[in-house]
Amino acid sequence: MSKIILTDIDGVVLDWSGHFNKYLMQYHPEQKLMNPTTFSQTEDIGVMIEDFNKTAWIGFLDAHKDAREILPILKNEGWQIYGCTSMGSDQYANALRKQNIENLFPDVFAKLDIIPFMEPKGKWLSQWRGSGAIWVEDKWSNAIAGADIGLKTYLMKHEYNAQHDHTGIEKVDNWTQIYNKVT
Repeated sequence: MSKIILTDIDGVVLDWSGHFNKYLMQYHPEQKLMNPTTFSQTEDIGVMIEDFNKTAWIGFLDAHKDAREILPILKNEGWQIYGCTSMGSDQYANALRKQNIENLFPDVFAKLDIIPFMEPKGKWLSQWRGSGAIWVEDKWSNAIAGADIGLKTYLMKHEYNAQHDHTGIEKVDNWTQIYNKVT
């Protein structure tokens, strides 16, 4: 069995939504994020999300649930962990993102790829077709992309994605559940 974990970052490894809501309270108190994977909730939320991803705030996100405890254990047990985030192309924000991840998860990630803002992850995932890798995601369309190419796919459950079902996607609440399934 291959010991490769592919993971999205926001909503899976980092608590992007919680931090973004703090940002909104400070700069846009009239707004509230309902679903971080879509821009259809208000006319200008997409612009706010893209702007947020270019601020220094992006360098100070907390870990999502138990990711900080479980990912190092998986790494120490021989798993290679690759991350992908569709954050954008701002070089300074991307440097802060990588620094934030390295501070929270020292030497855990074999590689972190940052793709253009809101770019679907199907192209990135295609390099892992037939690898036996595990894919962890919170955005429904990206989870389907992984399942459709044969990756063992886990959907990190949130209120914005829990209503979806697919035979190739298993819902989980945290990294401990994933650990228990793969070890």
